[in-house]
Amino acid sequence: MPASGSDRAYRLLAGSFFLVLVLVYYLPSLCWLPRGIHAWAQADRLALAFGFYDHGLNFFRPHTLTLSSIDEVAGVEFPLLPYLAALGAKVLGRGAVVPLYRLLTGATAWLAYYYLFRLVFERTRQVAAALVPGVFLAASPVFAYYAGNFLPDPVGAALVVVAAYYLLRYQLTHRFGDLAGAIALFTLAALIKVSTGIYLIAALGTFLLWAYLQPAALTLRQRKLLLLLAGASLGAVVSYTFYNQYLNQTYNSDLFLAEPRPLTTMAEYDMVMRRIRESWSHEYFMPFQYQVLVASLLVCVVSLGRVLRTEWIWAAQLGLATVGGLLFFKLMGAQFFHHDYYVIAPFWPGLVLLVALGITQLALRLGRLPRLARHFLFGGVVLGLLIPGLRKYRARMSDSYLPFSADYNYRWMQGGAARLAAAGVPTSATILLVGDGAPNLGLIYFDRRGLVWNPDRNQLPPSALVQKMTEVGLDYLIMNQAVFQEMRARYPDLLTTFSSFIATGQYVVLKPPYLAPHW
Repeated sequence: MPASGSDRAYRLLAGSFFLVLVLVYYLPSLCWLPRGIHAWAQADRLALAFGFYDHGLNFFRPHTLTLSSIDEVAGVEFPLLPYLAALGAKVLGRGAVVPLYRLLTGATAWLAYYYLFRLVFERTRQVAAALVPGVFLAASPVFAYYAGNFLPDPVGAALVVVAAYYLLRYQLTHRFGDLAGAIALFTLAALIKVSTGIYLIAALGTFLLWAYLQPAALTLRQRKLLLLLAGASLGAVVSYTFYNQYLNQTYNSDLFLAEPRPLTTMAEYDMVMRRIRESWSHEYFMPFQYQVLVASLLVCVVSLGRVLRTEWIWAAQLGLATVGGLLFFKLMGAQFFHHDYYVIAPFWPGLVLLVALGITQLALRLGRLPRLARHFLFGGVVLGLLIPGLRKYRARMSDSYLPFSADYNYRWMQGGAARLAAAGVPTSATILLVGDGAPNLGLIYFDRRGLVWNPDRNQLPPSALVQKMTEVGLDYLIMNQAVFQEMRARYPDLLTTFSSFIATGQYVVLKPPYLAPHW
């Protein structure tokens, strides 16, 4: 389906529009370390990139900064993004890890926006209408926030959207290459974020059943290739999942969750749903987005006959994705209480594809209206999504975003690495951070390997600190000022056991009564 000159111009226009949108969103925070909501999870993923950089770019032996596992190795979903960030930093320098990582995740978001445009435009030839789904996704507070940092969830979701484009294009072109490319992209998405696997299974299930019921739809060679692709795809995802578990068991790592967390009682279900209703639902979408979702669903219902005749693959993917999403919630429901980003990979591709289908059907129904009227209608939807979306994103990225910012725990660590370097602490030195819970967040801000320890401070005399540091082989002890003042009041011998090395208004760095051997 060769593109005309005007089609290419519209694609370029849309690509440029979304590129500017991505730059407006993410350029100001390009060099920021993890911060804001779930800085803990962000730091764990960023630590993988530093681990690759520091340990020789062994893709199948991911490291972080925490010494809580053997050799700092951790089993994790296919770590392609942190690996690429570290690889680029080998050329540009270690300081490029953070901006490269953010550029990579932002680039995948751009791909999703652009291919959503193409998905609608190639069916409607209406530019304003085709912009709506990409802007809808970009305006989602939870997607926009994580698409600009270090988590794999929006990356997996974005790749699913691109894969869906090629899957649905196959219905128009009947080129087997489109189907093969879609399966490859679905597989990559499932490797990067396993919860997107529901879309891989939906696509494979749809086409395998179709090939069985309609033998003439594919040649014998294509059916064999489809079976081979399905086996290789599922085999790759399952094999890497087992390898992930092997790493966790071999190196005694539990940093990245690798087990089900179902809701076991009705009380737990009610608690999670109340949390979603009262808190997270405002971070998932804005009010106008919920209206667009409902309107899209209604348009699809009204147009169901046409959808089943002309876009049955699209409809099948949405139906199967709904079933898969519900099963995922049953499997991992407990995680939805604390983590807003858990919805992105399993649910957001399906929801944005629902919007795209609804917009496509509406644009076709309104095709007889004057072009200016259609542009005015869909352009108004774009602006109604974009302006509040950008405002919400900037609010969420600010240092004061109540009620969530009351729990931000990165502020006291800021500038820590520069202060250690100014005091002559070598980058090979290791640190013990007491009083924090995030395994890698403080280690990233102080840019040192080490251990984060948060035991009961009522049972933590200086001798226990010395013993812990001796066992692990740690050079410096770091506490924020609140923890330090509490410890000093409770244990008067703290500063006779340790010597003060650095003291700021935010934290103290103490030296133990020995010189630890460097790792």
